[in-house]
Amino acid sequence: MKRTDNIYTLYQKQIKDKDTAVTEFMANTLAKTQSMFEYEGLPISIPQKELERLLQTKGNAFVTKVDGVLYALSGGKGGEPDVYGRATLYTVANPSLHLNKTYDINKDGVLIENDTNGESLLPLIGRYAVLYTDGLISLNTASVLTRITMLISASDDKTKQSADDFLRKIQDGEFSIIGENAFFKGVNMQTAPTTNSVYITQLIELIQYYKASMYNELGLNANYNMKRERLNLGEVSMNVDVLLPYVDNMLKERQYAIEKINEMFDTEISVKLSSSWGLERDNYNVLAADLETTARQTEETTGTDGNETERAETTETETTGTDGNETEETETDGNETEETETERTEIEETETETDGKDTETEETKETETETDGKDTETEETKETEQTEETEETEEKKDEKEDK
Repeated sequence: MKRTDNIYTLYQKQIKDKDTAVTEFMANTLAKTQSMFEYEGLPISIPQKELERLLQTKGNAFVTKVDGVLYALSGGKGGEPDVYGRATLYTVANPSLHLNKTYDINKDGVLIENDTNGESLLPLIGRYAVLYTDGLISLNTASVLTRITMLISASDDKTKQSADDFLRKIQDGEFSIIGENAFFKGVNMQTAPTTNSVYITQLIELIQYYKASMYNELGLNANYNMKRERLNLGEVSMNVDVLLPYVDNMLKERQYAIEKINEMFDTEISVKLSSSWGLERDNYNVLAADLETTARQTEETTGTDGNETERAETTETETTGTDGNETEETETDGNETEETETERTEIEETETETDGKDTETEETKETETETDGKDTETEETKETEQTEETEETEEKKDEKEDK
């Protein structure tokens, strides 16, 4: 690290040298996939890291006992294929164990495969490593070209030397003065196109798409949507359905082989998803459980609605019967009303008769009053007659006296 002049050249190979870039990309990705599975109960002679390295890079491993110790060995499949075209023999050459032997796959041990095809992860990772490396080289070239804001051309060597000195001083942060008129006459400057920034944005999106697609195939939810606005729930969760199938396939192959190892060698080994892959599986299980619960609630709600409809119809029927009874009661009320009206009419007639009697009494009183008037008139008549008689008597007396 002290030779700083070589550091840039050393790590520049990670970008410009394609073989180095592809190899480093694949090694980094395989280091991440080491966290995909978690084993319990593995013997010391079979480290988890080495077992997964064999499965992810070779595509298979053969577990058997050598001198009483259980090992996971690498070798080649062969022999006469069975009825389904599968290999029946496994040849191992291991210098450390001084082992060179051909095993019967069905009797001498258990063959573990990375997936149902017995393929490693190298073809998948290598394909995206090449795409990623090419995109990264293009991005590096585009970013370097953004430094060129203008193109300078010189007509002679002296003018070129002056232009080089001018640019070097500007790069070093010094102010430079042009003292020759010939410099302006011999130098031509052209402005570079400004569309390079658009290419950079497109290259960034392309590289992000390559990486996200690879992680999605490996079971990790990586977003490649480069929208500059917010992402809605549908855009974030659009890749969930394609994440787990391949990972589930690898897990089932390992679980199937582990069961056979436990039966053949009397071990207690187990395997499950780990890290982000395990979390993704848990989230999927929760989502599936929620969907089942929602479906059951919908069915129960539908059944309850049917019962409620029947109950509503029954209630309406009972209400109709009750309305009939209420109608009869209303008719009864009508009869009571008629009786009440009859009673009221009789009372009114009685009161009317009473009023009639009172009227007769009043008439009788008036008649009596009239009779009193007649008596009064009779008395007045009598007085008048007496007065007249008295006057006549007086007149007769006067006439006698005159005589």
